[in-house]
Amino acid sequence: MGSEINERLIKRIVFDPEFKLDRICWVLDAVCPVCQEPLEVVFDDRPSEIEIIEAEQIPCDECLGQAEKDEVMDAMIKELFDRKK
Repeated sequence: MGSEINERLIKRIVFDPEFKLDRICWVLDAVCPVCQEPLEVVFDDRPSEIEIIEAEQIPCDECLGQAEKDEVMDAMIKELFDRKK
């Protein structure tokens, strides 16, 4: 792995609310590809370089939620136009 990735990938103790206990995980400091806000990507095991590259392409929850809303809105608009035909 490149040294840049190694600097952004660290082991941390992360609280898991599902199991209500702390876990040791790998955390990658990244940025959202849409809004450029910093975010942390958590991995259970040390990720491969390909997993890191893929994780860096996933937007933050807020941008992902907005994209889903946009898709729903686009589908509704399309349905309305199809009804008028």
